[in-house]
Amino acid sequence: MKRSTVFVLLVLSAAALRGQVDESAGALTIYTRFAQPRSAVSLGYMKIELDAIMLPFHLRFDWRSLERASGHDAVAKVVVVTFKGACRADTLRPARQPAGTLGWTHIADGEILPFADADCDKIREILTSALAVSAPLEREGAFGRAMARVLAHELYHFLARTTKHASTGIAKASYTGAELASNFLRFDEGQLRAVRNRELHRSAGQAHGAAESGEE
Repeated sequence: MKRSTVFVLLVLSAAALRGQVDESAGALTIYTRFAQPRSAVSLGYMKIELDAIMLPFHLRFDWRSLERASGHDAVAKVVVVTFKGACRADTLRPARQPAGTLGWTHIADGEILPFADADCDKIREILTSALAVSAPLEREGAFGRAMARVLAHELYHFLARTTKHASTGIAKASYTGAELASNFLRFDEGQLRAVRNRELHRSAGQAHGAAESGEE
């Protein structure tokens, strides 16, 4: 990774952890970095599906390219997502081994950092059987929705500040290709409650800090 990119990542991470920018609590800026060429169609489906999945959290997403970031952008809550592999469904290859890890969230000293990765090659491999019988546009749509579900899983860890998984819903530890390609996959009520409680706790902490500051 280039030194300039590392600098931008550190600046964005510091801004997110400080949370000192006056911006809507429901706004989440996602900086994206793609290792290889991607499909604009799949990315469009990914964003639409992610909006639908995260709707109960009342989050508004602001998508930005990490390559174009200056390090001086005014954002309050930010996550940097690196998409590995080719994020497109026009070339299908049967998986020679289990797909493995589809995405992961970065952790340091037990603290969940605002950095996540998604492996498009692994996602495409696990979807091969489901996509093989679909028309090209349907493939791109299904692939985009699968990307959104993997990303939503990682965002859950960040928003709920937890490394734990659930037995159902998007916060499951693993998925089958059929689940990722299904027409509907969402968080269950327990997962929704975990994020809401975390946000309430964070808001209460900010209000308490503001009150203490006002007393000085």
